[in-house]
Amino acid sequence: MGKAIPTVEGWHSQHMVFAMDFSAWNCFTADEKAAARNELKAFLADLEATHQAKEGSYAFYDCNGAKGDLILWILGPSLEYLAQVERKFRRLAIASVLVQTYSYTSVTEVSAYVKAKLDTEEVNKKLYPHVPRDKYICFYNMTKKRDGADNWFMLPQQERGALMRSHGELGKTYLDVLSEYTTGGVGLDDWEWGITIFS
Repeated sequence: MGKAIPTVEGWHSQHMVFAMDFSAWNCFTADEKAAARNELKAFLADLEATHQAKEGSYAFYDCNGAKGDLILWILGPSLEYLAQVERKFRRLAIASVLVQTYSYTSVTEVSAYVKAKLDTEEVNKKLYPHVPRDKYICFYNMTKKRDGADNWFMLPQQERGALMRSHGELGKTYLDVLSEYTTGGVGLDDWEWGITIFS
């Protein structure tokens, strides 16, 4: 069996997707809606202060599609930090009209495939990202295939490295229009990796 490739790990990561219960939101009075918005703005301002201090980061976007209406991505130094931020979010008035439809807990990582080609500053940008304020976010999970003889981890490490390098070379052609962050969820969640892309 092939050896697992070593990784270098950074911040802990929590992606949360929420659907909004608009019927419940419409039961709020105008004053309650204004108060809920202001409370959410204050919560995001706290996250922004952490982001600006480079002690953590976050992204907050509206979503397209049936999976939810909002996505909140939190990054920080520990699982305890993520839990603290999540609890604070759940105490907001607006959280009473949000239904969590998905979450993914992981850690930012850079594999040895990638690390060998990056300098220290580039590696640190992947491990401790200052999440960009781009217009779009895309997030998806993945797991390497393990289906009988069709098993990624049965390939020799050298072959896996060559495949990952060719994959990376293709991605490099888009560096001027997107930024990508890989997080590993082994032992933390159901999928091996999460990929978050901004453009």
